[in-house]
Amino acid sequence: GAFAGRRARLWPACRPSAVRSSRGAPPPRRRPGVVAAVSTDAASGPTADAFTVDADWRRIARPMASGAVRRDGPIRVAIYGGAFDPPTVDHMRLAAQILRSDEVDEVWLTPCGPRPDKKMATPTHDRWAMCHVAVNSFFPPELAVKVCEVDVHRSQAMFTYDLLRKLSADFRGTHSFAFVIGTDWLQPGADLRQWESEEGVTGDKLVKEFDFIVLRRPGYDVVGDLDQFGPRFKWLDIDGGYELIEGNGSSTAVRARLRTTRDVYSVAGLVPSGVLGYIRRQNLYTTSGDQRNGSAAAPPPPEATKNGKAPPTEADLAAGRDDRTYPPE
Repeated sequence: GAFAGRRARLWPACRPSAVRSSRGAPPPRRRPGVVAAVSTDAASGPTADAFTVDADWRRIARPMASGAVRRDGPIRVAIYGGAFDPPTVDHMRLAAQILRSDEVDEVWLTPCGPRPDKKMATPTHDRWAMCHVAVNSFFPPELAVKVCEVDVHRSQAMFTYDLLRKLSADFRGTHSFAFVIGTDWLQPGADLRQWESEEGVTGDKLVKEFDFIVLRRPGYDVVGDLDQFGPRFKWLDIDGGYELIEGNGSSTAVRARLRTTRDVYSVAGLVPSGVLGYIRRQNLYTTSGDQRNGSAAAPPPPEATKNGKAPPTEADLAAGRDDRTYPPE
């Protein structure tokens, strides 16, 4: 391939991600963002060791290019947080639809740092790298879907309120931020006003100070108006009045399939092609080393199936909740 054996620059995380040859010209305009570098391999994708990050994550960014008419005022950013372990095609599809909202200029995928309440299947740097690969292999560079690493280098994931306050301070006057959640987080027993931060319980401040973009999730209806949850909650309304296209390809289901089959190609089409190559090269989510050597995958152990059915997945154990609208609390 054209990129085999060559160094390429992955211009910054908080911007429209796009792989560029090291010989190519840098973007003509710059804003604060993230700089990273990646080595690519046409046969098996990029390597984790190839990624390096600039210490000042706000240094460089490319201009907005969502396809919408540029408007006056701060750039309106939708923070799409999650574990992204791994990022799936449905994550990318949802990001694309959020970008088409009249309330949004850019979408920033924001992989969380290590969570004390949930053990991650892969290290943070792998999840961050896969988000970059996913965005670059799924979207054209003109679309303002970006990867933000504000939480990547921390020893523990930030609380939502702390994360939004940090971004607002770092991009004061140039960007405004809204947090993306699903209606599964607006069900009885999931009171956002009880969410915590470094200051303690600050959910009231969170819902008063920041906008929330709410995705309608099948099976999680909301009774009444969104005003009951806070003054700044809005439904995701896609430009043109189109219906949200929802998918079921959650990270949990992808990991469960890889563990059961030990075959990386069992999730082909469920994750972006670049992510598939990354998983194969790094031998993620499976205990078998066969994929790394390019040979046929070993069959699943006898206890992995019963009567032709797979064992319960993490999604079953978690009552169907997935990673796609994760609030770091």
